[in-house]
Amino acid sequence: MASIYTVNDETLYNIARVLGGEDGVKIIEILHDKDNITVEELAEITEIQINDVRKLLYRFYNHSLVTNRRFRDKETGWFIFQWSLQPELVEAYVHSIKQKILRKLETRLAYENTHEFYHCGNPGCPNTTFEEAMETVFHCPNCNEPLHRVDNLPVIEFLEKKIEEIKEEMED
Repeated sequence: MASIYTVNDETLYNIARVLGGEDGVKIIEILHDKDNITVEELAEITEIQINDVRKLLYRFYNHSLVTNRRFRDKETGWFIFQWSLQPELVEAYVHSIKQKILRKLETRLAYENTHEFYHCGNPGCPNTTFEEAMETVFHCPNCNEPLHRVDNLPVIEFLEKKIEEIKEEMED
C-alpha cells in the first residue's frame, strides 16, 4: 500500500516506539495498512493482550495519532470502537514536537549568549556562571579548584545550526 502520510514511515514508527514501545509499533503498522479495525482484531493479529492494545490505542489517541468511531452492536447493545490512523494529525504531532524542541533550543541559545561560563577542568564538575564564580571567588563550588573561563562559542554555533535545521524542516 502506498503511503498517504506526509510524515515518512520511519518517523511514524519512531513516534509509535517512543509512545508505545515495540507493541506500539506493531499496532501502528497494522493501522497503517487497515482502517476501522477493532481492538479485538488488533489483539488477534498482533498477539498482544486486549487490555494492552486498548491502553496503547488510548495513549496514541491522547497524542492525536489515531481516531476511533463508535457504534452500538445491534445484538449485544455494547459499543464497538473501530480505530484508524489520523495522517493529518500525525504531521501536526511531529510539528508540535519540533516547535517544543525549537523553543527549548532558542531558550538555551539566549542563555548561552547572555552568560559567561567558568570551569575548573574537572570532568565531574559543572560549568559555573560568572555570577556564581564571583560568589566563590573563582573557585569551583564542588572541588575548590580555580575556575577558568570557558569558550562557549562552539555551543552557540551548534545551537544556531540546530535551530536553523529545525526551522528549515518546519518550512518544508
